[in-house]
Amino acid sequence: MKNYILVFLLVITISSCSNAWNEGSNKTFHKACIDEARTWSGSAANAEVYCNCLIVKVKEKYPNEDDAIKNIGSLSTDKDLQICKDSLTMK
Repeated sequence: MKNYILVFLLVITISSCSNAWNEGSNKTFHKACIDEARTWSGSAANAEVYCNCLIVKVKEKYPNEDDAIKNIGSLSTDKDLQICKDSLTMK
């Protein structure tokens, strides 16, 4: 998870012109998440479910990209976001 967070941070820092999440940021976050989640989730379908959940939760918690970037280091341990990973194990 840390790898895609770092990629996300780099791309957002370079391309972000405003605080609001934009389509490019969504796609970048999602692709990086999928690439990382495929390594541990067991399937492409599980990675997709996890990342769809994660981006919704991150955007709910941090409606502005700048806030997400400021807290990027804590996303992998955030209990509010852990529910996405837990949902895969509950299936």
